[in-house]
Amino acid sequence: MSAVFPPTLGYAPAAALLAAALWAAPAGAAPQILGLVADNGFSTPLTCDGFQCSAQFSTFCLQEARSSPSTGTAYTPAPDGAVWLVATAPDGRSLRLPAADHLKIGTLIGFTSVTMSLSEGQRAGLAVALGTAPEEVQLAVEVGPGVSLVPVPVAGDPDPQTEQEIALATGPMRAAAERTFEAEGAAADAARLTTLLINTMPARGRETAEQRETLFDRMAALPQASALSPAGVQTARGLYAECRISVESSSMFSMRECLRLRHADLMARSNRKFWDETGGS
Repeated sequence: MSAVFPPTLGYAPAAALLAAALWAAPAGAAPQILGLVADNGFSTPLTCDGFQCSAQFSTFCLQEARSSPSTGTAYTPAPDGAVWLVATAPDGRSLRLPAADHLKIGTLIGFTSVTMSLSEGQRAGLAVALGTAPEEVQLAVEVGPGVSLVPVPVAGDPDPQTEQEIALATGPMRAAAERTFEAEGAAADAARLTTLLINTMPARGRETAEQRETLFDRMAALPQASALSPAGVQTARGLYAECRISVESSSMFSMRECLRLRHADLMARSNRKFWDETGGS
């Protein structure tokens, strides 16, 4: 994990976070394999904005020696990764499709998050298959346990991922990471709730003051949040309160922008802890 946010970074401006996340190894070399945090039984809805349908997902680094991916780097689930796109019609009929065949997966902030998306045209195609109107199709992503994301190979890569590297990262290292990223805990649960908040905010533009005021309590009342530890919920509440102040004082443009940076910091600190515990440098 050649890029990690140092403990003194705190909640730095976006430019500093992005700079830290994008420390590079040799130019053109394949970036790190990532772990994708399981949804623990709660699928993630995709939000559609007239252009695409998308959501943010938490990830973490599984290869400390490889470089952190730049924003927009394309990834795909490892062959044994259980990631599904679910399209549901108003009458309950649904399609459950392999995410690798239908979703575009790209990094957002370094190794800490990815977006999964599909175009409105693809949504229309799913609507035809379900015999309903595109705007009536509800989309969600299911993420099973133990999922790894592998960077899509690039032609001419001077240092591609080897079979041995992939096997180590997606096997023993991914299994070792479950305790840090998928078990109950203040940091992990705060990251889960923060992601839920992010995915509920308007996909474009700035949310209203009314939306900011009521969002946390509405999200904390959902079944997804009720399964989280009290310490995790409290940590997320504190981050949300800080972001409200930042947005209302105009030091941040939107809650989505602010919460994405808080989420990146949470995931980076957890990743550092993981590598410290597994003997990383």
